[in-house]
Amino acid sequence: MEHSLYEKIATQVEKQIHNGIFLPGKKIPSVRKLSKQLNVSVATVLQAYSLLEDRGIIKARPQKGYFVQDHIPPKQSSNSNIVKPIENDGSIHTLLRRLLHASQRPDIVQFAAAIPQSPFLPIRQLQRSVGRLMRLEPEICAAYAFTPGSLSLRRQIAIRMLDTGCQLQPDDITITMGCQNGLMLSLQAIAKAGDTIAIESPTYHGVLQVIEVLQMKAIEIPCDSQHGINLNVLEQTLKQWPIKACIVTPDNQNPTGATLNHIARQHLLTLATRHQFTLIEDDVYGELNYNHRREHALKADDQTNSIIYCSSFSKSIAPGFRVGWIVAGKHQAQIEHLAYIQSLAVPTLTQTAITNFLENGAYDRHLRRTRAAYHDNLIRYQAIISQHFPTGTSTSTPTGGFLLWVTLPSDIDAMALHTQALNIGIGILPGVAFSLTNQYPHHFRINYALTWDTKTQDALKQLGKLACQQVPNGY
Repeated sequence: MEHSLYEKIATQVEKQIHNGIFLPGKKIPSVRKLSKQLNVSVATVLQAYSLLEDRGIIKARPQKGYFVQDHIPPKQSSNSNIVKPIENDGSIHTLLRRLLHASQRPDIVQFAAAIPQSPFLPIRQLQRSVGRLMRLEPEICAAYAFTPGSLSLRRQIAIRMLDTGCQLQPDDITITMGCQNGLMLSLQAIAKAGDTIAIESPTYHGVLQVIEVLQMKAIEIPCDSQHGINLNVLEQTLKQWPIKACIVTPDNQNPTGATLNHIARQHLLTLATRHQFTLIEDDVYGELNYNHRREHALKADDQTNSIIYCSSFSKSIAPGFRVGWIVAGKHQAQIEHLAYIQSLAVPTLTQTAITNFLENGAYDRHLRRTRAAYHDNLIRYQAIISQHFPTGTSTSTPTGGFLLWVTLPSDIDAMALHTQALNIGIGILPGVAFSLTNQYPHHFRINYALTWDTKTQDALKQLGKLACQQVPNGY
């Protein structure tokens, strides 16, 4: 039976509440305002709000309006153990835009953004390189580096990728405008609107946005901080749904920090071959492993030349340079064509500066220092969280990168914590930003690529204090 108009409105408002658009205890749009927004009668909105009251989602306050309940009932599902394709209705984009814009204020302690502070980046070396190029080779700024990009840079990337187990030629590599551009090009090359893409859950929010823009469906496969993507669930999902591609981060996954072991990687490769879907490997954090040796990339064991590998220098050298790359095997020609149409070329100056940095051996020295610093910061963050956050709080245990996934006790709302923290100048990214299905209301991600000083320590302790204040019976 077709739902009535007021039921559809109630469902829409409830979804917005579960997605964190309207927070617990906060006012929702007035009856008159919503009737104007949706061009429906006041009576229809009153019916919708009455239905939400019956469901325990909102409550009326005389003379004040309607407010979200302080404790919202969990979203019900008749098949809660079965993963299904999800169409992104755009609400995640709205939420992320609000969260990220707020957390980028200059007065905020930036735990939210996955961007290293400048002391962890080779700023001075790049400054010297760019200055030298501008003085001695100014024509570089005016010249196009047409797709597939600088040959010298692609040669250096091929050399570096020997550490991943990949034997490449420069012509196997296409330079992109960062890794997210690479993920979008990859999906455009192999899938179309309406196709279903398997993703890790929780996952990098940029993946959710790319899938939304391309009008594809996402199917969320559980991912935990110890073992990574759940391959048993993925295997069962492949038997039920036509999966076109799977986006996976085998090393230092964002946000859980998980790294797949060798056995899991081989299992994943077997599934891709058996079920004939394309693996898209996001390796943007791969060079930041704390261990001396890293696992081989999935691409290194690609027997069918069909895996698409994406990475960038955004997390290790210069986020603002926006220099990434793709190794796409049999999809390379299509991806180069799409890259050329969309951007024609990649900035020459930044490619040349990075090439110079890679050629003189400074990159390896830089990586050794930053890996050690991140590992030290991880231990410090975990110690503060253990001492100052509510009992029952736990964290991931990443072996690389600089992102920590924090799990709060179930009676603490991470979205409310985000709002409270922002009011005192602290930015975190709540768990609702990493899923389309509101699975992580008690989680948040923080960045530990920040200078360990009094300001950082105090902010982390203040965050713990705010979390403790949400506990009904104190600590």
